[in-house]
Amino acid sequence: MIRIVTTCIAWLLPVLTLAGEYDRGDWTHWEDFDSDCQNTRHELLIRKSLIPVTFTSDTGCYVATGAWHGPFTGQVYTQATQLDVDHVIALRYAHEYGGAEWPPLLKKVFANDPENLLAVERGENRSKGWDGPSQYMPPDESYHCEYARLWLHLVRKYELEPAPADKLAITGTLGRCD
Repeated sequence: MIRIVTTCIAWLLPVLTLAGEYDRGDWTHWEDFDSDCQNTRHELLIRKSLIPVTFTSDTGCYVATGAWHGPFTGQVYTQATQLDVDHVIALRYAHEYGGAEWPPLLKKVFANDPENLLAVERGENRSKGWDGPSQYMPPDESYHCEYARLWLHLVRKYELEPAPADKLAITGTLGRCD
């Protein structure tokens, strides 16, 4: 697929990128790297809970309850089913802006990178989809600076080339931060 990314700033030239078709299955996520029955999602829920978690069964594999501060909304959630574990930079976004040609191992690392994962309210995660910051910023404005810093850190860490509109959104947001 050929995609032309343009911007309204005259001095930036359009960027031509070639990206193969996105397949979420190419981005192996929710791995259980230490074979303890808790995959990346549940390990994140355990680590981020403000109180000790409970599990859905005695095996201790799946988190049921805890207390999580949802950074997108600023609210606290107590049921794991209220949350999605969001990829700050969505898998599809990474694919479209530099990750399409990554080897499978790098895609797996990215998809399970704790720095790229946040426990967020389910509906908010679905509202975000795979949008970049020009189309989605968390509704809790007090989180915008931290979100922009994290997003920029991940772009640099994985050498992604975001859409010009997303670069502008991040620059604008960071320009309003302390």
